[in-house]
Amino acid sequence: MTTWVALFRGINVGSHKRVAMSDLRELLESLGYGDVRTHLQSGNAVFRSSHGTAGKLEVQIAAKLDTELGLDVKVLVRSADDLVALVDSNPFIARRVDPKELHLAFLSKAPPATKLAGLDPDGYAPDEFEVARRALYLRLPNGFQGARLPNLEKVLGVDATLRSWKTVTRLRDLATG
Repeated sequence: MTTWVALFRGINVGSHKRVAMSDLRELLESLGYGDVRTHLQSGNAVFRSSHGTAGKLEVQIAAKLDTELGLDVKVLVRSADDLVALVDSNPFIARRVDPKELHLAFLSKAPPATKLAGLDPDGYAPDEFEVARRALYLRLPNGFQGARLPNLEKVLGVDATLRSWKTVTRLRDLATG
């Protein structure tokens, strides 16, 4: 059994795509996943499964959300090991940046090099970013609302969902604890 973390893009943000966490847990359990836990109301779940790869789980969960709850939601899944590696590799933590300024953008796939080449880091100061394989480490000293970064999905051509560093580390703890 592998421990997985599911990140749901855009649920419970504003009045759209509302899902009770109890309903989300029940939905994941109905797929045969075990030890299902949710974190916060914004669409984070940890569960155990031996049913395939992250990609297969993403498709399965998204399809079930659509058929059972009528929600067209992008789901990104990472193994607990992947999440631990992302946390351990944060370059901003190594620089001792205040964790309150940090976020992680989970990406559906590695962005094309040509798209990354079009991002000028100096153009978004004081915001900073560092590229990982399927993620972007973000330093947003003025918070998410004051961020100068562009719409990452449009610029990079991939699906993305953003989490605060506090949420990322809490999900890591849930997935490994």
